[in-house]
Amino acid sequence: MTDASALPKSAFPKPALPASAAATHRMHGATSRRAVALIVAAAAIIAALVATLSDATSLTAQQADPELVMLLRFMAGVKALLALAALGAAVWRLGYPTSPTLTLGYTLAPALMCAAPVVIWQIAHVGVGAALFHAGFVLLLLALYADRGEATELAKSTVLRLRRA
Repeated sequence: MTDASALPKSAFPKPALPASAAATHRMHGATSRRAVALIVAAAAIIAALVATLSDATSLTAQQADPELVMLLRFMAGVKALLALAALGAAVWRLGYPTSPTLTLGYTLAPALMCAAPVVIWQIAHVGVGAALFHAGFVLLLLALYADRGEATELAKSTVLRLRRA
């Protein structure tokens, strides 16, 4: 009886998809996950807008000190930039295969973070906006921690691919 390792590698050909079919399959999965992430983020922003559009919001903004309103809106702008960076990182990561739990984390975290600046901008519910932002940030950190090995390898391969191009 012979050992399988002694046989030439051509004795066991690997079944492979054509390159175009494999690329299409990977891109289709990436596109659907990205679409889900963007839809959830947009839905969270719309929900935040609907929840905060009330007479109480305009009344609170009118009664607040103008300098406080300017400061809070600047804070909302900074949080919006951080949320967009988190959304970009999550969309990039969802372009590659991941577990359903990590997909949920990478989808919900930027959605919460994107909804927070909208709520803070309205001035009426600043505490709720801060809670949304920090909950999303903690969720993103937990997802990155759970995915630390795979995400690091993907980042390295992406950087190497960009250097070669």
